[in-house]
Amino acid sequence: MCTGAELAIISTVAAGAGTAVSTLGAIQQGKSAQNLANYNAQIAENEAIAARQKAEFDARAQERQARLFAGSQRASMASTGGELLDMGDVVDMSAEEAELENLAIRYGGEMGFRAGQQRAQLAGFEGAVAKQKARGEAVKSLLTGASSTAQLAGKIK
Repeated sequence: MCTGAELAIISTVAAGAGTAVSTLGAIQQGKSAQNLANYNAQIAENEAIAARQKAEFDARAQERQARLFAGSQRASMASTGGELLDMGDVVDMSAEEAELENLAIRYGGEMGFRAGQQRAQLAGFEGAVAKQKARGEAVKSLLTGASSTAQLAGKIK
């Protein structure tokens, strides 16, 4: 059977061990939050790159379509007997419209890219904040546990 002093020592050791476990848990929680944020940041970065690549692909496809349309437009005008010089305004308007559409596609891709990069940066910031918060919790746990352990140790003496 344990004496009162032995029980007090065991309680003090248990309090110290509990403090250590709590502190390590808080540190691990911060690392996990940082890892998750890094993962989310990488996903957002990949989405940003994909948005830019898709816009580039769509812009090239639109350019091909515009060239095909311009060719068929010229062929149609020539088949009606009109002179290409007389119908130049129509061709110019179509070319300008195609260029505006192409610019809009590229702009949309660039905005998608920037939004993805901002999401990635935000995820990184959130991870850093979560890690810092967990460190604060670890320090708090350590100090609270040390104080409790010291009080128990003081009662033993």
